[in-house]
Amino acid sequence: MDLLIAASQGAGLAVACGLVAILPLGVLALAALAGWTPGALGFATEPAFTAAVWALGLIEAAARAVLPIPIRIAVSATAAAAAFEIAAGDVLPFMGLVIGAAIGAGTAWITTRMADRAIGGGGTRWGVTAIVAGAGIVVAALAIIPFVGFALVILAAWLGIRSRRDDQTKYGGLRVLR
Repeated sequence: MDLLIAASQGAGLAVACGLVAILPLGVLALAALAGWTPGALGFATEPAFTAAVWALGLIEAAARAVLPIPIRIAVSATAAAAAFEIAAGDVLPFMGLVIGAAIGAGTAWITTRMADRAIGGGGTRWGVTAIVAGAGIVVAALAIIPFVGFALVILAAWLGIRSRRDDQTKYGGLRVLR
């Protein structure tokens, strides 16, 4: 049972890292301090780790507004791999790196496109970034609840499919004029 809970938490945190890369690690660290992560690696319960990831997370969240898309996706994939491994590494060693990176990169690709559309539609860059950062913290907090992480992965996949379908039908009625 601990394996399923840890995998669920890792997958959900990887989704959260797709929104904002490092802040979900802060939520993970707080949950580990409270003893809510059965598969977490030992150093996740250290107060120094908690302080460091929150500080780095706030810096990364602010910098995310100006980072190019490929860098945002790469940072999210790396943080998601770390989050999955830290959350589930005690019961599922090394496998979380690959799974977390895949989930984080996919979610980052989806959310980056959605955030860029919001900015293109008239939202301010810093306002959209703040909303996405807040959403990342909320998703990370939800991911700590056992088995909710699997639902978050399904939700992210559904958003990706829907976003892709919207792109394909956006100009579907237009004809090419020569």
